[in-house]
Amino acid sequence: MTRLRLVSAAGIAAFGLASLALGGLTPRFRPQFMDAQPVKSIAVPGDAGWVDSGIDVGPGDELLFRASGEVSLQRGNSAAGCGPGGLDLITVQQPIPNENLGALIGKVAQLVSTRADVDTGIEVRDEIFVLFHIGPEKIVTVPVKGRLYVGINENVFRDNGGEFTVLVFRRVI
Repeated sequence: MTRLRLVSAAGIAAFGLASLALGGLTPRFRPQFMDAQPVKSIAVPGDAGWVDSGIDVGPGDELLFRASGEVSLQRGNSAAGCGPGGLDLITVQQPIPNENLGALIGKVAQLVSTRADVDTGIEVRDEIFVLFHIGPEKIVTVPVKGRLYVGINENVFRDNGGEFTVLVFRRVI
């Protein structure tokens, strides 16, 4: 069971519950992906935060993600480098606390509203979203309608470097 969340500048509040069906099988067990061409190749810089894939998805869509590359979770620290599987380290301050720090993760978001922050004037997006782990390869059945984003399982990304490349495939019907 995964929480849908409403996010605003004031923080995160629980919005409701949604079931997120994640397939753990590799493509050799999923023949519908064997001849599929990538829908998109997405560059995910380690210091970018969420990257908009440009892909709109709906409930029941089945996506295969394949990722490569390396990011540094702290530029200049050779022990802080990792691939899409992340570091074998878990903190309570990462978007998905029970997955490796720095792992590739995804988000399906529905925009609720936009507004300007009264103090800074910066645009704030209020959205309902579902987060999920991707890692080096994952098949995901999308639980809700929305826009697909990909990012790094870390909240402090300004000091990060490197980049993941993610291929997204859609199920062949």
